Amino acid sequence: MIGHLSHPAGSTRPALVLDRRVLPPDGRELDEALLIARSWVADTYRVPVSAIAMIEPSRDPRFDLDYRSERHGGGHALLAAVAVADRLAWLPRDRPASRARINVVDTGHRVLCERDHTGTGFGLEFAYRRPRRLGDLLPSGSALLPVDGMEVSLVSAGRPYLFVDAADLGVHDQRELFADAFTARLGWRLAQLARAAARLLGPARIGTGLRAAAVGQYQYRRLAVRPLPVPGDRMLTPGGTTTLAAAAAIDGTVPYRLARRGWSRLDELVIDTPAGTTVARLSVSGSGADDTLNRAGVRRSTVRYCGPVVIEPLRHLLGTPDGRLCRRR
Repeated sequence: MIGHLSHPAGSTRPALVLDRRVLPPDGRELDEALLIARSWVADTYRVPVSAIAMIEPSRDPRFDLDYRSERHGGGHALLAAVAVADRLAWLPRDRPASRARINVVDTGHRVLCERDHTGTGFGLEFAYRRPRRLGDLLPSGSALLPVDGMEVSLVSAGRPYLFVDAADLGVHDQRELFADAFTARLGWRLAQLARAAARLLGPARIGTGLRAAAVGQYQYRRLAVRPLPVPGDRMLTPGGTTTLAAAAAIDGTVPYRLARRGWSRLDELVIDTPAGTTVARLSVSGSGADDTLNRAGVRRSTVRYCGPVVIEPLRHLLGTPDGRLCRRR
């Protein structure tokens, strides 16, 4: 089997993108194939991958591409998948900055992807299947939740996140928040808060893969964010970016309070991270619990295509480097 490695900006590890059509059906066989692919690429090419994405040209005329992800694939995997699909000429090329229509099979969401003329810059816009009530984005049912002696906000809009005010951790400027010493000094505290929140609410309410981030407000109309260091990330994924922007639009949350202090707009949030700056744009009806989130967009991110990789243990699942299918032998 031939896979493809693609490296989104802000991730320290590439994602592995596979052709869904040659993989086994859902179930144990598929899980085993993905585990084999991940292990083979890590051992043979010395490349640990951040996530595995599965794509195929969509048979639905409303979409150009069907996308599925390994558990907790995240937005970086989606960016990587779109870059590979573009490289394989699976996406329309009728104009320099055409919009590709992506069907996220896992969630039913529709994603519009705009590419620049270089073929390396991709912007994402999430169009939710139904408008999402802002109150439903709060797993705890409230904007603030006391956890382990601190007030935090738990928000899930693309990925569940715990947000804490950096000032409550004793961090009062952006340089200190982004310094390497932050991880050694306070990274453990963020991890502790995430574990305590997960125990408090349980997987039924918060799901799995809860991440945490410290948020500060130091510049006009900007928030500074330091995610909990995890393998592969030095900035928020697109899912994390939309979750933070949604949190900043919900009255009473930690990000909302900080965003209003800096006079940020409700429909646009400028976000600084140690790896760079991004912009999230929302379509929301207001900031109350009964208001709705209709769309969320993330400004263009750069993705580098790293090339094809041969996964020898899956040689019975055949494909070619340009994405054409071969008959199984």
